Parts: sequence; C-alpha cells; structure tokens
Amino acid sequence: MRSLNLSESPLAPSLAEGKGRPDLPAMMNAAFDGIIALDEHGVVRSINAEAASLFGYAPSDVIGRDFGMLTAEANQRHRDYLGRGTPSIRRRIEGLREDGTVFPVELVVSEVACDGGRLFIALIRDLSSRLRFEQGVQELQTNRLELIENMATGLAHELKQPLAAIGAYLNFARRRLNEKVLSIEKVEEMLHNADVQVFRVAEIMDNLRQFIARGETSKAPHNLNAVIRTACEFTDALAKEHHVKTSIDLEASPDMVVINKVQIQQVVVNLKRNAVEAMQNSERREMRVSTRLVGGYLIRTDVADTGPGLPEEIKDRLFGQFTTTKPHGLGVGLSISRSIVEAHNGRIWAEPNPGGGTIFSFVLPLENR
Repeated sequence: MRSLNLSESPLAPSLAEGKGRPDLPAMMNAAFDGIIALDEHGVVRSINAEAASLFGYAPSDVIGRDFGMLTAEANQRHRDYLGRGTPSIRRRIEGLREDGTVFPVELVVSEVACDGGRLFIALIRDLSSRLRFEQGVQELQTNRLELIENMATGLAHELKQPLAAIGAYLNFARRRLNEKVLSIEKVEEMLHNADVQVFRVAEIMDNLRQFIARGETSKAPHNLNAVIRTACEFTDALAKEHHVKTSIDLEASPDMVVINKVQIQQVVVNLKRNAVEAMQNSERREMRVSTRLVGGYLIRTDVADTGPGLPEEIKDRLFGQFTTTKPHGLGVGLSISRSIVEAHNGRIWAEPNPGGGTIFSFVLPLENR
C-alpha cells in the first residue's frame, strides 16, 4: 500500500477534468485491499466489497454512517485528521467487526480533489495474519534460544564426565611413571582410554555445533547393544571406584535403531552415573544394564540399581529441570536424557526395583518397524 496524491491517483484524469467519480465504484471493487471513500466529516460515501467483507457488513449498512463504527478506538482521531486537512495518514488502528471482535488494521488515508470538494480514500489491510506470523517467528526464536541455553547448561554437565575420565586416566599413568612401575602396556592402555574420552568430548561439541547450525543433530542406523556397551565402558572405572558390581545383559535382537549415537550414549552414561551415586551409602551395590524387545517394534533399555529408591516428593517431577537429590547436583541430567529420548521418538521413565532400588528405563523404535 502507498499513499495516493492527486497526481498519482488512478482517479486523477476524471477528477481533474471535473467529471466527478464515475469509475470509482468499479475500481474500488476490483482492488484486493479494502477501500473506503470518506467525506471531510468522516462519513462513508463508498465502500468496496473487500472492506465490507473484512468488517462483516453489507455495503449498504456502512454507507452514510460515520467511519468510527469500524474502529474500536474511543478517540476516533480520524475526524481530527480529516478536519485539519491532513494530506496523508498512515497508522495502525484497531478495527471493529460487526460481531464485536477487534482486529489489527493498517490504515492509509489520502486526500483527492473531487468536484471542488474534498474526498478521502482510505486503504484498509487486515494485519491479523501478519501479526500471527510475526508472533510465531518470535516464539520460535525464543524457544530456540531457550533450547540452546538449556543445551549449554547440559553441555557443562555432559563434559564433566569425559573430562573427569581423562584426568583420572592421565593421573593413573603419571603415578605409574613417578613410581617407576613401568608397565608399558598399562600406561599405553590408560593413554588410549584418555584419547577415547578426548574424542568423545569432540563428538559432544560437534553435536551442539550441528544443532545450532541446522536446528537438529544427525542420526544414523546403529546397533543399540553396541552403543550401550561402549557407554558402559565410559563409566566402568567410576563403578569400580565405588565398589559397584555391574552386570551387562545386552541380548535384544534385532537391535538396529536410527539414533544420534553420542546422545544415546549420554543418556546411558547419565543413568549409570546416577545409579552409582545413588548406591554410595548402600550396603548392597549392584547395577544391571539390559535390553529387551517390547511389542515387536520397540527396544527397551533398563538400568537397575539397589539404592534407596526415589523420594516420594520428587517422583512426579523427576525429569524436570533442576530436580536433583544430590547435594551438589545441577539437576539437568535426567531432563537432558528425557529431551534426547523424546527427540528420538522414545519414552523414558523410572519405577521401583522389586529387589530394592530404582529401575530407569527408556524405549526406542526399531529401524523399519
């Protein structure tokens, strides 16, 4: 839309020659925008079909009445503008439909000369769709920023695990060298393990980079049992340090799933670390990691511990952000795990272990099932 002065107006030739406005109704009805012709007192002299439909009236219901009936604004400043002879008005107003609903409107009013008098042409455009689109874009941007913020919080949580493992392996190798207990094979093993964790850090960072760049992370077919077995290796040293006996039962077949390998490993590592920490004060410290098929198209992973179980007061919000039972925990590990599993079209939950403790479980859909 643009303001029309006399020289630009398509009505100019006939108006300038004093022929009045014989083509005005036809031209107005051919327009895609709403067009209303007003006299200098703000009375509607003509209205096209688009404008009448926009406000929910028949043209005959509007012609001859004050333009104020079409706006919810109490001050109706259009009269002041018309009275002062303002050459052009462009502003956003609140339109008022016949049923009483209010909607945003862009109003452009320009003056043209007509038979020695003054006529004002008002162009009307409904802004509802545009504002809904703008609001939707803003919400998407806000949600994306919140998600990135949450991922950054989670990143600090996830990086602690491999970095701690790297430090442990390097310290072990350093002690061996300082003590002159030169078992080349053992030192090489510790350095290899540290190198694996360095690669894991790089993968975690790459996942975040992919998400920020593309809004998603890459997924590919993987054998879930193999992915879980590797994740278990990441926390073997932690389990042994806390004297936790771990049993692995990864026998589900088939086990092919389409996943982001690093993210699912993060889930398993989170659940295992939680299990180990939950059993710190338990006399019986046993953990079991297993997989099995459910319903023929899902594969279920269980991480069971023999800890004290879940406190009643946090059961309902266990997977919410900043919910933790640890004195120095961030409360983001389970929240991140839920986000990851749900992003893989799966589900995660916790239930009491019949033998005492807790079982954390998640299911993922099998490939092509």
